[in-house]
Amino acid sequence: MKFKSVVIAVTAASAMALLGAPAASAAPTGGIDGGCKATASLDKLGRPTATSRCSGRFPSGAAHRAVITCDIVQGAREHVVRRTFRSDWATTGSAVSVGCGFKAFLVGSSSEVKGA
Repeated sequence: MKFKSVVIAVTAASAMALLGAPAASAAPTGGIDGGCKATASLDKLGRPTATSRCSGRFPSGAAHRAVITCDIVQGAREHVVRRTFRSDWATTGSAVSVGCGFKAFLVGSSSEVKGA
């Protein structure tokens, strides 16, 4: 049963994130003091969410967004589909977050920067 092994592996990865394992983060881009950091967590209802925060100096007009990748269980036969969600672009001084829905398991998170 391939489905059971995938669910077990993804559940274990989600549990590691809850126990404080380091979350994925984006490396600072060249020439910028600081950078953007993405953290993944679960909300009150157990859905995975990713939050992106930027610190340091960025050029005027720079923007960032949070990216999250989840395995989502769909349909009557419960097949697994991998989806990537992105938040709206925001200025580098503010935090942004994006999340997956129910029956979703965290695969990874990151942040993207444009205009830097």
